[in-house]
Amino acid sequence: MKNLLVLLATSLFFGSASALPMLEEPVPLPASFEGIITIYPDSHNTAAVQNFWLAPSTARIVRNPPKPGEAEGKLAFGLVHSGISGFDPDGVSALLTATFQPYVDAATVKQATDLISKSVEAAGGKAFFRYIAPKETEVYFLVGGQYVDWTGRKPNAVVKGGLVEAGIPFQIKVKDSQDARALSQAGGDDASTMGVQFRMKFDGIRGRCHFLITGKFKETYEHFKAAVSASGWFGLARASARVEIQKLVSKDAIKIQLYQCTQEKFDKYFPTEAVEGLMTQLAARTGAFARTLKANGLPDAPGGGGMWGWSFSAGGGFESYDEDREISYEYDLNFTEEQEFTFGMAFPTGGNQLKSYVKNLTDTNKPFPTSTDFKTIRTQMAACRKANLAALKKLLADGDINQTQYDKYVEQAMERGCYVDYTLTADNSKLFGRQLKALRDRRDDVSPAMLLEFQSK
Repeated sequence: MKNLLVLLATSLFFGSASALPMLEEPVPLPASFEGIITIYPDSHNTAAVQNFWLAPSTARIVRNPPKPGEAEGKLAFGLVHSGISGFDPDGVSALLTATFQPYVDAATVKQATDLISKSVEAAGGKAFFRYIAPKETEVYFLVGGQYVDWTGRKPNAVVKGGLVEAGIPFQIKVKDSQDARALSQAGGDDASTMGVQFRMKFDGIRGRCHFLITGKFKETYEHFKAAVSASGWFGLARASARVEIQKLVSKDAIKIQLYQCTQEKFDKYFPTEAVEGLMTQLAARTGAFARTLKANGLPDAPGGGGMWGWSFSAGGGFESYDEDREISYEYDLNFTEEQEFTFGMAFPTGGNQLKSYVKNLTDTNKPFPTSTDFKTIRTQMAACRKANLAALKKLLADGDINQTQYDKYVEQAMERGCYVDYTLTADNSKLFGRQLKALRDRRDDVSPAMLLEFQSK
């Protein structure tokens, strides 16, 4: 997205523009600088006062302010899991909560700002620093090697405006056993198992175009007098402005000196400003030109109509002019442009530093399950599957279930292991019979297959 922003006009005043980062001129840091940080100069910098904009380069988990007696505040992080260190009625699951924020480490910021401040002060100025002001921030949470879509939309969070250092909270429930194991069993300080990605948008200035226009007064006056008198209207639409500027240049009526701008960029974006400047100069000196409002705009007019334009007053009383006089004005123009950048970081969910933030619901004395725990569960799961398959084969052989039902229960037995038990019906027929009788007292159509369905849920 681009919007024209007038920064300076020596002969014409268009109002001051808001200070913004200069996107094409990030501050160069010496090769010896090892940190990662992007710093932009401000668009309104002077020799005496120079402001700089800092962009975040990474992310961190938010740390809350310390309470009285604490050396440092608690992290905004928590992991609660079950079913990894042993069997649990709720099965294998994990609940992960974390609040993330954009970040640049203090050492990197200090090293960079000290270098810039020293350079500015050596030239007699003073340097000031602040973070960019985002217009939109998108945040993505990553677990198990993929983006987590826990909100029902992607990205996970979108913030319009706000502060660059604002924290974004996330909470997800993990049911995949591999992800739950990775989060709870990693246990190492350096084993990153989750991540966050920020995409931030902010406005900056790009594409400077600095030019000077000098016109011969007589030729310029006659040209616009004829143009306005013939049409009764001269709208400052881009299509018309390009034509008029080309005619004036071809007649050698005006000269355009480009200080910092390509001819292609000038021809595409700035003819309207060039014509506007010439007309304003003529109106101020002659009194023969005045602005009017036309209901219908010309082709290529922004908005399709309702633009301010120029009319010519024949009674303006100005019919003599000095052929040697010149009119001139200078523009220093830029585009505001939306800049987007991406950054993020991966984080561990285990290790000694996070021990107090992790809760094992299955075994409260063991925040981080081990591989031994998992091997024990695997052995138990294998035994449960074997017993369930044997029980189901007997039920099929006895005619208590048909082949379709058998296939369905076998699939559940293999998938859920010890979390489903079909052995009760085969190993204790008396108990099974009492269960069937209790159900049949309430319903006449109860079958062994229905009891199996009840037990499997």
